[in-house]
Amino acid sequence: MGRANVLKSGYILTVGGRTVLIQALKNAGLDFWEELLLLALFNIIWCLGTVLVLPWPFVTFGLFFTVRDIGDGKAIKFTTFFEHARRQWKLAYLWGGVNLAVVLLLGINIRFYNGLETQWAAFLQVLMIAILMIWLVLQLVALPIYPRLEEPTLKLALQNGLVVIGRYPVAMVILIILVGLISLIAVLFPPFLMLSAVALIAVLANRLVAGAIERELGRES
Repeated sequence: MGRANVLKSGYILTVGGRTVLIQALKNAGLDFWEELLLLALFNIIWCLGTVLVLPWPFVTFGLFFTVRDIGDGKAIKFTTFFEHARRQWKLAYLWGGVNLAVVLLLGINIRFYNGLETQWAAFLQVLMIAILMIWLVLQLVALPIYPRLEEPTLKLALQNGLVVIGRYPVAMVILIILVGLISLIAVLFPPFLMLSAVALIAVLANRLVAGAIERELGRES
């Protein structure tokens, strides 16, 4: 992205003989370890902001923009999180508003069709659930894309997110599996949720998206 706005086609298999997927996971682990203390603090802030609801988009963008800095090897401070969030607050709340509307709309439809005992209603309920899952995965991919756009917009981030999902399905399936495992551990072990889970998911998503983008830039050069 950098100066590119839309990704083109590609594969997340090899770059220069090295497996992008494996390298992305390795780099994610290193990123998390190197900034463990600050990421734990940011994770706590994100959890508190989400519980309060209103700061949720603000802290989400602060986290993902900061994680991008970590992945790029930039030095970060505690204030980096809030500086990013403050600069991107309009975009953050636009993203939050759209997500709230989509989730509410799909949730209402799922609940409505659940109350109808017909075959077509069951089909539509499954369809709505599938759309909701795809939307959530798209957000997980689009969030690391925002910091990589010269002029980030909701449309461009979603457009690029769809391209990444479509062109790199193996990486996306692995990301979904890892996020599912992390979420399960977080449910079973609440301190993990409070201290690490969300930040770890952000780091993983950032590195996998970065791997896809590096692959595309390599193809263009």
